Amino acid sequence: MNAIDHEFIEEIRDSARDFLQRRDQRQRKRKAAGDREYWKEIASVGWLGMSVPEALGGLGLGWHAMAAVLEEAGRAQLPEPLVGAGVLATTLLARIAPAGDAGPRDRLLDAICRGERVVGLAWQETEGQLEAGEAAGAFGVTVTAREGAYVLNGEKRHVIPGADVDGWLVTADGEAGSALFYLPAGTPGVTVHAHERADGSPACHLAIESAVLAPDALLARAGVLDAVDEAIDYGRLMQSAELVGIARQVLADSVAYLNTRTQFGRPLSSFQALQHRLVDAAMQVELAANSLLDALNAIAAAPGDAKTRKAAASRVKARAARAGIEASRLAIQLHGAIGYTDECDVSLYFRSALHLGAWLGNATAHRQRYGALAPDPAPPADDDNGVDDASDAQFPREADWNAMPEAQFRAMLRRFFRAHYPEHLRHVPWRLHWDEIKDWYFTLSRQSWIAPAWPREHGGMALSPARQIAFIEEAERYGVARAPDQGLVMLGPILIRYGTEAQRARFLPGILSGEAVWAQGYSEPNAGSDLASLRCEAVIDGDELVVTGQKTWSTLAQDATHMFMLVRTDKTVKKQAGISFLLVDLASPGVSRRPIRTLSGHEEFCEVFFDQVRVPRDNVVGELNAGWDIAKALLGFERLFSGSPKHASHALQQIFSIARQRGLLADPAFTDRLAELRLDSADLTAMYRVFADLARAGRPLPPELSLLKIWATETHERLGALLIQIAEEYGGAAMRLGYGNGNVHALAPYVNALAATIFSGTNEIQRNIYAKQVLGLQGA
Repeated sequence: MNAIDHEFIEEIRDSARDFLQRRDQRQRKRKAAGDREYWKEIASVGWLGMSVPEALGGLGLGWHAMAAVLEEAGRAQLPEPLVGAGVLATTLLARIAPAGDAGPRDRLLDAICRGERVVGLAWQETEGQLEAGEAAGAFGVTVTAREGAYVLNGEKRHVIPGADVDGWLVTADGEAGSALFYLPAGTPGVTVHAHERADGSPACHLAIESAVLAPDALLARAGVLDAVDEAIDYGRLMQSAELVGIARQVLADSVAYLNTRTQFGRPLSSFQALQHRLVDAAMQVELAANSLLDALNAIAAAPGDAKTRKAAASRVKARAARAGIEASRLAIQLHGAIGYTDECDVSLYFRSALHLGAWLGNATAHRQRYGALAPDPAPPADDDNGVDDASDAQFPREADWNAMPEAQFRAMLRRFFRAHYPEHLRHVPWRLHWDEIKDWYFTLSRQSWIAPAWPREHGGMALSPARQIAFIEEAERYGVARAPDQGLVMLGPILIRYGTEAQRARFLPGILSGEAVWAQGYSEPNAGSDLASLRCEAVIDGDELVVTGQKTWSTLAQDATHMFMLVRTDKTVKKQAGISFLLVDLASPGVSRRPIRTLSGHEEFCEVFFDQVRVPRDNVVGELNAGWDIAKALLGFERLFSGSPKHASHALQQIFSIARQRGLLADPAFTDRLAELRLDSADLTAMYRVFADLARAGRPLPPELSLLKIWATETHERLGALLIQIAEEYGGAAMRLGYGNGNVHALAPYVNALAATIFSGTNEIQRNIYAKQVLGLQGA
């Protein structure tokens, strides 16, 4: 992703939006007003050759740029078949190795890019076909060489575009294998059975009976099916971008409608039930958009890896199809009776989503394909290819971690964990107390690996988002428990950004060494999700602040030496404006603590009481009464951490462990449900990467982060529910009783996810935040 110029991509997007807005595309779509002259205008702005390499006469701008164009085309409802007559044909022609003279291929590709020819791809021979090489039965197209020409027979189905085309690229099977031909429209023996898609797009089935083609109609012989599959996968990625555009626009239209339409004397936008439904639809859209970005990055990083491309394309298409159809379906519901009419624009988007969602494979088919292609989430073997040497020389304290090949980085981590992490603490499904995990904390500290995300100048590893995720994944796969890390993942980044040099010098070394163990002091008995209502007070007394009040739900505060907390330092202003961010030594006189036992039987939280506790004024981070902005940033870090995919990853490992023992992987109903949850987990990882990238770059985390917290915790909960289901009686056993060999605690993911949906602001509050701050719903 480092090679992608985001500003340039946004310029492409703005240019596409400007071009499309010059005409009323929605009315053109209603009138089926696609025409050749406008197609040439589209070609003139470079869209048809945008992803074609420069060496073949294209612009060579890549798929990120093309996706931006397709998203805007979806938003505007462009009637022209940009994917069918643009992406599929040009991608295939650019990918093939020409049979003999490259002239016919090059001239055809040039004509398509200039808009002089409209050419479709005829590859599909049966319903539900996902790859070109799948057996088509008796009706597949065959080719026979005869008297210096080629004779084609057979059928192709669901060809788009299906009208006003100059010809088709047709795959055919013969004695020499598969080949690719250019079949001109009007060729004797070719019958076009035209039909319309749900949105009015022209499609057709081709019946080919003894169609004779000249020798130069043969475009390719070698690797044809692989080339077609690659073109189709890129087509799926681009139609997914179009579906994202459809969903974004229809949600924007719905928000505008709800903000103006009143019922029962109130704007519809003020009803929380409607707000939350819109947020959930928006979440599917953002998952699809992030999944698309993640897939394009992954494919660009491994351009020759067909399995990665296929799995990525199916993952994105499954999510985008769901997002487009659900968003447009919800828009109809929210618009009421008018939404069910043709005159309402949401009907255009709904029909387009139905068309794109089903063409080139629907969500169910791609979910199953992804499940078959995605790598097994099982943890790696402990022996790491039989390498048993774990000498300290293998584990440098400093290196250019981001330049190290990822496979090598991961292998090094696995060896280190195997050499140094206590075996008896692997896969513990509850939070460990300091006395149980401190030796591991000290080990990481000595290794200088204790702070993966911190900058080097402050003692961290400075890992990129990708390497951070690799670190988290490998730790989770090995079963490394989470140490008391509030100082590492929350306070440290805050001090690095907002603290003074003196505060960083005073507090960061203690976090790194483990000398100081920090707890968070935010929530109070009546200030949980409504955090700005806190009442714990700090009164200025010379060079000190005197703190009186109570904090609750402080994770493992019974083990902490210090607390970072929010205190009220001014009661005369609005509640957000009179809050300060304060660092407190919990050994100070007047501090007392009471552990809280959770429903799992674990003392994970504490109440902490402050009775006239005196704290140096130098312990205020940032300006006095300016702690609210710091608090929001800190909540962002907390929500980012709670949105980590590691919990879902571990739950998947546990599910696979039980599924193998019970033979469930041969059960189609189970594997379909599992594939859906694996998609949820993969798309969570994609969304997490986007926000992790922002955090690593030092950019503020936006309110859209609420979606990450919601999706991560609810995905974890769904995985936990499946784990309980397949664990049978162990799904209701004592919390600490392991399934089978004892390594799987069936209840832990589900119960832990319940807590995660509550802390850092409940998921309902996160939906409210998104509805108000991102969607702009009035009354939210």
